[in-house]
This record gives sequence, C-alpha cells and structure tokens, in this order.
Amino acid sequence: LVALDLVDVGERAPFTILFGAAPEHFERYQLFPLSAVPAYVGSYYRDLEVRNLQGNGEGYASYTATGSIYNFGPEEAVSVQVVITAYDALDRVIAMRQIVPEHNVVPRGGETTFTAVLAPVGGPIVRLEAVAQGRRLQSP
Repeated sequence: LVALDLVDVGERAPFTILFGAAPEHFERYQLFPLSAVPAYVGSYYRDLEVRNLQGNGEGYASYTATGSIYNFGPEEAVSVQVVITAYDALDRVIAMRQIVPEHNVVPRGGETTFTAVLAPVGGPIVRLEAVAQGRRLQSP
C-alpha cells in the first residue's frame, strides 16, 4: 500500500508491506526501484503546496499535525488529500496518515487547513513531512 498516487523524481512516499511471518532478524526494509515508466498524469492535480506544517505533542504518544494547503495552479483542485509522514531521529518512518483537509475542493489561489492525529510506533517524532494531492475536474 502506497499513500501517494504519484511519486515524482526525488520524492519519497511511505508504503506498507504485510509479511505473513517476518524474518527472524528483520529490522527494517528499503525499496529500490529497478525501473520506472512514465506516469499518465491524467486527472491528477499536483499544483498544491503544504504550508505552515506544525506538530504538537510529546512525540511518543498521540501527536497532532496541522497545516494548510495552497492551490498555486491554474485550476480548481478536487478530492484533495494530505499524506503526513513522521520520522524518528534515525530517519525511520514511525507514523503516517492520509487525511482529507477541512475542504477537499480548493479553488485556484485558494487555501484550506488540515489537522491530523498521529500515533507513532516508536519515537519520538523529530520530523514531519506532508504532501498534498488532488484531482482536476474532467471536461465532458
């Protein structure tokens, strides 16, 4: 399961792999793509920017992330989502949430806010990243 629909060159995306039985000495995994194909962007809308990302909490227990999403592109963005990833001091993913912001439609030049509660596995949280994604309306 990958939280982002499109991962651009140089971007990172949290992902999940379910192992039926973890190897005995399993500590962590990394994924290195062997090849890639150009993505059909289609109705995806990438002209969204996360601003004012802030975290609040102890870092070990529930942790609240807040911020805003700004639409700097030429069109209205619909079905907007935010993927928030929390990292520990060793740069390991310890929490991730995919949420819908306060308004999931953001007009050109518009902005909306979001709040998410993260539950870290391990900790403490030392760094947050957030990426916004959306869609554009299709012409009939």
